Amino acid sequence: MSRRYSDALAIQQGACNPSGIALSIADACKEIRSEPGHTGTDQITSDPAVRLMVHQLAHLCRANDHQVAGTAYCELTQLCRERA
Repeated sequence: MSRRYSDALAIQQGACNPSGIALSIADACKEIRSEPGHTGTDQITSDPAVRLMVHQLAHLCRANDHQVAGTAYCELTQLCRERA
């Protein structure tokens, strides 16, 4: 029984725990890979449940605001480079 679709709907209702969402995304990817006829990464990245979960995670991290994300991307990359 596929669980990722109900998880995606529950997450989209306002989940606010990034680690919980990330774990659900990982579980959904495992579920897809275990299905007969799995075709690879494109299947996972186009799956409606995965996309809905990623959307909520992006919303929480304010990564879906194109005006903020462009500037923030450079700043975040620089911070990570400094701390790596």
